[in-house]
Amino acid sequence: MRTIWLPPRRLPFSQEVTWSMGLLCLILGLNVLSNGFDLSVYNTIQAMDSFQHRFGDICDAKGICKISTTRLSLLNSIPFIAYALGLPFASTIGETYGRRAVYVLMNLICIAGVCVTYTSQSFGQVLAGRCIVHIYTGMESWLIPLFIAEVVPAKIRGMLVSGYMIGRLLGTIIISCVSFATSTWTGDSSWKTPVAVLFSIPSLMILVTALVPESPRWLLGKEEYEEALVNLKGLNDGRAGFDGETELAAMKANLEQHTEKGSWADLFRGTDLRRTAIALLPPFFSQATGQAFANVYGTIFYQSLGTINPFVLTIISQCFGLIGSLSFMLLVDRAGRRFFWKSMVTLGGVSMMILGGLGTIRNPNQSEKLATACMLSLFGFSFLGSLAQLAAITPAEVPSPRLRGKTAMMAWTVNNFSNFIATFTLPYLMNPGYGNLGPKVGFIYGSFSLISVVWAFFYFPELKGRTLDEVDMMFRANVPARKTSSWKSEGYIEAVNHGKFEES
Repeated sequence: MRTIWLPPRRLPFSQEVTWSMGLLCLILGLNVLSNGFDLSVYNTIQAMDSFQHRFGDICDAKGICKISTTRLSLLNSIPFIAYALGLPFASTIGETYGRRAVYVLMNLICIAGVCVTYTSQSFGQVLAGRCIVHIYTGMESWLIPLFIAEVVPAKIRGMLVSGYMIGRLLGTIIISCVSFATSTWTGDSSWKTPVAVLFSIPSLMILVTALVPESPRWLLGKEEYEEALVNLKGLNDGRAGFDGETELAAMKANLEQHTEKGSWADLFRGTDLRRTAIALLPPFFSQATGQAFANVYGTIFYQSLGTINPFVLTIISQCFGLIGSLSFMLLVDRAGRRFFWKSMVTLGGVSMMILGGLGTIRNPNQSEKLATACMLSLFGFSFLGSLAQLAAITPAEVPSPRLRGKTAMMAWTVNNFSNFIATFTLPYLMNPGYGNLGPKVGFIYGSFSLISVVWAFFYFPELKGRTLDEVDMMFRANVPARKTSSWKSEGYIEAVNHGKFEES
């Protein structure tokens, strides 16, 4: 009987990952911890009394202050404008000076942003600090999935690129645990201590810069053939059946099919229009299905339910998400991308619909409140085991070589803009005095989830086990999404070398 599970000795990473490649992926994965730190820090500390008192603008007669809905919305949405600035900045630096240049610069920016946040004495300063850190997260979002996709073998690309989300999620769990430990402290140290943890990763990443090689594909694009071959061999030394000259020749031949750098208009022409749509919709759906509800306002929502400690519920929810992420990471190159979209996104949509239904109950009892919290945790499991990962993998896999950087930047711009809209509007949708929907927002997010499943069934391709050159050939052959799982690319290297692709 066929199964998606494999014994450890037959797992692809045990045969395809070399020590040097594994070290690079580990460094890049650790770098993403800072992204998770940033997300979780503000999700948790904004629920702390000391943070509310320090930066709140609504104060009672006793001088106890709370952060207003407007300030809460600004704190969680305005930084995405800075994130949007980080994307083209990273793309410009990365295409001109290389991936390593982006790596170094973004970590220096992160350290600067954390310094501003840690020393904050006003709401404006803490907002400015988070904006600076979001420039880093924008740069990191452009770089890490793209960098990993360029250097790892096709058989394990999905698994290793999905490690991007694992690193981010581990960061959220670590900070949530720190915030839980400090939440009962008095004074500013309760929120400053979690912020201080953010110094650790970018500082370490700067120290290990010498261990990060330049991308062979970028070097090849700059006609640095000898250095590209050295880096390619260095990353793959010891991998069974690897021939550096042959692989570099295939990469070079495919690159020569795209000798001219594409313009922004080319993203919406010919077969590239289809590739652009496929790259942009997963990031959009990842935000439209409820990510901000679970990850940005999760702790505050749990606090509003009045059940058990909201910090404990946040950690439990994040652990569910980690299980979902690990399931995706270990099985995506076996079960495929379409499998996870059709199954896990459907599960997430159903959980949001149930959450919305529970929100219609007047004066819910403790059991019903706990069920509501469980549905949000179940959504976190399904989201982090599907769309959160696919939104990172897809823009790294589907673009044309000549448009890879532009497509990645546009995909993350869509992700950022959608995140901004969702994060800014959510407090107004949920809170009394405005939309007052409360948990009933689940109906909105659940609807988007189910719509995305229908779209994916007809238009989302299966790319498991394919090299980036095969993916390019498949799109140029205009293979329908539902047939991509069974499509064969016999002799694709020879076809590339002899220019046998035909534009549609």
